[in-house]
Amino acid sequence: MFIRKLKNGNYVFRESYKNPITNKWQEASCTFGKNNREVRKKAQMILDEKIRKKLIELQSGETDITFAELKDKYLEVAKKQLAYNTYYRKKTTLDKISSEWGKNTIAKNVTTQFINKYLDNMLYCEHPYANDTVNSYKSCIGVVYEMGVKYGYLNKNPVDQVKISWKSESLKRREEIENKYLENSELTKILEDCTEQNRPDLKDFFEWMYLTGMRCGEAAALQKKNILQDKDGTWFARVRGSLISIRNEPDKSKRHRKTRNAKTYAGDRDVVLPPTAIEIAKNHCKHKNANDFIFTNNWSTSDGYFNNTKLNKVLKSIMKRQNIKKKLVTHIFRHTHVSKLAEMGVPLYVIQQRVGHGDSRITRRIY
Repeated sequence: MFIRKLKNGNYVFRESYKNPITNKWQEASCTFGKNNREVRKKAQMILDEKIRKKLIELQSGETDITFAELKDKYLEVAKKQLAYNTYYRKKTTLDKISSEWGKNTIAKNVTTQFINKYLDNMLYCEHPYANDTVNSYKSCIGVVYEMGVKYGYLNKNPVDQVKISWKSESLKRREEIENKYLENSELTKILEDCTEQNRPDLKDFFEWMYLTGMRCGEAAALQKKNILQDKDGTWFARVRGSLISIRNEPDKSKRHRKTRNAKTYAGDRDVVLPPTAIEIAKNHCKHKNANDFIFTNNWSTSDGYFNNTKLNKVLKSIMKRQNIKKKLVTHIFRHTHVSKLAEMGVPLYVIQQRVGHGDSRITRRIY
């Protein structure tokens, strides 16, 4: 390590390293206001870490990058590629994995066997996770390593050989599908509860999702200009984007925004409206401008928008008041829509086009 005193009294600490690409010597540096034993020790640690990170970027193959560092690099790219909510879910999962593995875990030292044990423990621990949840953890780990191989930080992806000891969930899955949609009596109870609680805004929003099969975010993002009528007199809603909430955003004006496109590639679509939905749309479009959202949350402490997380809490309260045994979430209206179309004999591919699914396990199972 080389040390030089500057004219302003500070000290520059430098360390040299050879660039493996150019085969030339380069320097890393840091500056302190003092030059004593403690400072020199701290400067050496900083320089070593700077050089380590720089060499990781320059080398190809088995580098000493940590899983935490590799995870951060993946999330930096994913943030630009994924929808906000998808990105946030992956970030939450990967941050949890990184925390549990430890920030100093070297990515190349993580073996297939280590990942097998980690995921199997999630399935069979005291408070076990579902197969689908564990599979999502496996997928998140896999994409991080995939990026590591792609950009030359690693030579192989240990997830490629992972084999999980899946739990038998056949009974649970049968019950799961039955709990994914509402019976007519249950739907009636929910809508009547909204009336009893003097929440016509909620009643119309829930009924709209049931009648159209739209996701919560898609319905919340509908603007007056998205309600259209063709030359034959058919009314339809044009789905283009979802309303998302930016977490931890203090500025209310920036807390909610509409995405440019729907959740999936098949999500941008036109949904033909049944008579009751047409009536709801017309009522909510009154006295509004083209760019105004047609559905407004009238609860006094809300920001005026319908949010999936908060609506799920509302549905949980309704579930208790009305003694409904199924777990109520906003997606149940969408699944109920699918079940009704299936009862009518509508072909599966037509249903998938209507609800904006390129492919869906739940849609097929309900059908």
